[in-house]
Amino acid sequence: MKNIGTIVAAAFLAIVLILYMCTFQVRFTEVAIRKTWGNPAKEAITKPGLYFKWPAPIQNVVEYDKRIRTLEDKTEETRTRDGKNLLLTTFTLWRITDPSKFHTNFPGGELDGERKLRTTIVTQRQAIVGNHTFDELVTTDPSRRKLREIEQEIEAAVAKDASEEYGIEVVGFGIRKLGLPQSVTSTIFSSMKAHEQAKAARYIAEGDARANDILAEAGAAQERILAAANEKVGTIKAEAERVVGEYYKEFNKHPELRIFLDKLRTVAEALKERTTLILDASEPPWDVFDAASRSRVAPAKRLNDPNAGTVPGER
Repeated sequence: MKNIGTIVAAAFLAIVLILYMCTFQVRFTEVAIRKTWGNPAKEAITKPGLYFKWPAPIQNVVEYDKRIRTLEDKTEETRTRDGKNLLLTTFTLWRITDPSKFHTNFPGGELDGERKLRTTIVTQRQAIVGNHTFDELVTTDPSRRKLREIEQEIEAAVAKDASEEYGIEVVGFGIRKLGLPQSVTSTIFSSMKAHEQAKAARYIAEGDARANDILAEAGAAQERILAAANEKVGTIKAEAERVVGEYYKEFNKHPELRIFLDKLRTVAEALKERTTLILDASEPPWDVFDAASRSRVAPAKRLNDPNAGTVPGER
């Protein structure tokens, strides 16, 4: 009985060992490839489950994590087309989609593939940024900024190389950090300041020119209005003089009345304000207030009038 138990236990262990050597499990986060005598299979195993294989050294299994990974590049200086240096830090989202191609290129493992991908990113980044000017990455004018387009160019170039050569899919790419070296910061800022000052000076000059145009237009309008007003005034004065002339014709028939009215107008002009006057009422035009003077003038006129004192109809 003891021998039977030992045999059963040994057989169970042997079965477990054989199953261990002839089976392997692929998790849902992994992809795997079988290698037969060191040669990887062309088809990868992408579905999770339990699979069989020949025991080593006939067949071996290489497993890779298929989840998306983040590769953040170190900050390096990159030169633009117009000779200015930038500090760029980029990130790349990638995953393994072709385990056979990846294993063929990087038999040493995933770290070798990551290093190669990093080299490809640096090469493409320098080449593409070198085709663009500084103000396409750093500018105060949003219409000239092409940062997103540059990111897409680098992503497309890296994705093409990574997919065709390494079996890697680039899911995303971006510039995480953009800066300027200390050696060129002051120079670039001075250049940007001068550029903005030139723009400000141009705007001021345009404003002054516009202001001069507006003043010239206003002056011309003023002259036109004054000319029209003067013409109107001349017309009114001519009409007034004509009317006054008609009145003066009537006044000339009665000179004493015209003289009296002129005196009254003069007095009215002098007394428009509240005024205290000390004057000789016998002097014109103030003699209009002197009733005695008027009474003295009347007899004198009657003496000089040959018809004075006569009855109408008599001689």
